[in-house]
Amino acid sequence: MALFKFKVSDQTGKVNELLIEADSQADATRRIQRRGMLPLQFLGEGAAAGPGGFNLRKRFDVVDFTDRLVPLLDANIPVERALGIVGEGMEDGYASTLVADLRRGLHEGRRLSSLIRDRGNVFPELYPNVVEAGEEAGALPQIMTEMRRFLTDAREMRAFIISSSIYPLFIVVSGLTMLGIVLGVIVPRFARVLVSTTKDPSTSTRLLLALSSFAQSYWWIAPVGIILAGLLTLWIRADERARAVYDEFILRVPLAGRLTLRTNLGRMARTMAILMRSGVHLLETVEIANRVIGNRTLRQSFAGLASELRRGQRLSHALGNSNHIPSFMLRMVAVGEETGDVAIMLERVADRYDEEVKRLVKRMLNLFEPMVIIFLGFFVGGLVLLMFLAIMDMQSGI
Repeated sequence: MALFKFKVSDQTGKVNELLIEADSQADATRRIQRRGMLPLQFLGEGAAAGPGGFNLRKRFDVVDFTDRLVPLLDANIPVERALGIVGEGMEDGYASTLVADLRRGLHEGRRLSSLIRDRGNVFPELYPNVVEAGEEAGALPQIMTEMRRFLTDAREMRAFIISSSIYPLFIVVSGLTMLGIVLGVIVPRFARVLVSTTKDPSTSTRLLLALSSFAQSYWWIAPVGIILAGLLTLWIRADERARAVYDEFILRVPLAGRLTLRTNLGRMARTMAILMRSGVHLLETVEIANRVIGNRTLRQSFAGLASELRRGQRLSHALGNSNHIPSFMLRMVAVGEETGDVAIMLERVADRYDEEVKRLVKRMLNLFEPMVIIFLGFFVGGLVLLMFLAIMDMQSGI
């Protein structure tokens, strides 16, 4: 479906601009007329609302939307009225338009979960399934509270990783800038002075001249390399075979593989816990949870999980068929099956893995910082040593 923009007149004669979701322009016109409005002018087609469009993810804060909506639902305010209050309080035009469109969809008799599912590029894949479970169970406020906690935890994890990466990134940028100044400005001037004072340049002087010439002639390699690395990343994400090779390779890298595994398993466990608490059937739960796994190699290892559960296997046994599931997670799920609290145990597994991810991120950054400093120290120290030897050779030749 897509968004169509019209200039319309309501029953009071007031003229407004309206965005409406429909399959075609004719369908949008019929929907406007059913609302008791008169379409005056078609202003164009908006962003697609289906899986391939309505790309408002960068402009629509799902966490903020949920934070605003949950207290209203807890106060027993109807969903339609709650969406109206949320939309009125949003300053961003895109977000306000999206919320208003959700509200209009409710007026047309559609369910909130269906409206959210149509906007798969805006809301996470887990979101519509949780909302649908809350609608069917009549416990939408309670389930949305769980959803808000899940989204808040995910945002805090991203904020932690970003904030922890600022200092190492600053070290890298400042170090490369310093090397560029040394090689591009200081070393060439120093080398020219040495050449002008001696007829037979020494080995150290020739090395300095070679470094200076290389830096001045091939400085463009650094920005081109950064651009190529970015293009390579985009290509890996877009190409199925390249992504499969990368996902399999990254799991074998000692520290990065462990970080990738814990991140995906934590996300999977928390998703399953939320869906189980929401009353979603186990088979549907594992299928949805498998789709939130980012690593394709890991996702393929769980491809037969639903079929194994259909054959009567317990969840812990079915998960054990994957070579990537740690024994800790299997034991926790088995204990949950024995006590009847699988969702609680999965929540504890997710909490454990989230804490482990934080420790791994800190460890990787703590290793990265001294490696960069040592590299810069050796490089700058080597330049200083060459300059010192060149000066000594120049003095000995005078």
